[in-house]
Parts: sequence; C-alpha cells; structure tokens
Amino acid sequence: MRYTIFDEIRKMQEQMDNMFNGFFGDFGAENLLADNTNKQLVSNYRQPVCDTWETDKEVIAEIELPGVNKKDIKVNVSEDGIEVKTESKYENKVEDKKKGMYKLERSYSGFYRKFALPSNVDPKKAEAEYKNGILKIKVPKLKIEHKKQKLLDIK
Repeated sequence: MRYTIFDEIRKMQEQMDNMFNGFFGDFGAENLLADNTNKQLVSNYRQPVCDTWETDKEVIAEIELPGVNKKDIKVNVSEDGIEVKTESKYENKVEDKKKGMYKLERSYSGFYRKFALPSNVDPKKAEAEYKNGILKIKVPKLKIEHKKQKLLDIK
C-alpha cells in the first residue's frame, strides 16, 4: 500500500479534530455506535468528508462514503448529534489444485464520523438518503414559539 500526501493530510485532520474534541468535549458520554472501551478501534476508521449546514427549517449533512453499499451504513441520530459508521469486508479466494495454486485476498475498510447538533432539532423525524456515494441526512428543527417581549423604561 502506497503512502500518499492525502494520508498525511487525513492524519493532520484527525489530529485537529481530536484536539478540538478534547477542548470542547464530546457531545455525549459515550459513542453511540462504537464500544467506548475500545476507542482505538474507532480511530482505525477513515473519517469521511462531510458538509453540514442549517436552514430555517432543518439541519442538513452530506457525507461522502465512496464505494460503500447502502446496507453497510449505520446512522444514529439523537438530540446530541449524528453518528455514522460503515464497515465493508471483502474476501476473494481462488484455488486451483491442478496447478497447485492458492490465493486469498482480503480487504477491510470503514468510515466513522460523529458531530454535534444544535439543541432545537427533532431526531425522531430525521431522514437519510444514500445516492451515488453521498449520504444525505436531514434533521428538522423544532418549532419554537418566540415569546412576546416588552421594552421597559428605566425609572
């Protein structure tokens, strides 16, 4: 496997994410999809590229998951945040007894990403769609009635 500049950039991005997570704290006491006792396992996953933005009605996240099958994606949305995890395993076994040949190829890949959500979202109505390697998650905002205000004159 070749080591590229993108691997170094990904490593720097993970270090920056870890630094900020340590500074601001995780949004939950434990990972929702990963075993908290084995954080090293989570660090072995690649962190997918993610774009998030807010509209007046919802929070939207688009996560790039290239080469991932829809059935391998696990998404957990809570009031605290969104957590996405994928695992893909591939095995190719070729055996030719006449030629005395045996070949076994295995590959394993996975993505993991979690991020916080604002406090005014409704995770029960969240929706996810996966198309062309992009996972799109929409989490609607709760309708908050603005309380009437009164400007006071100071005496």
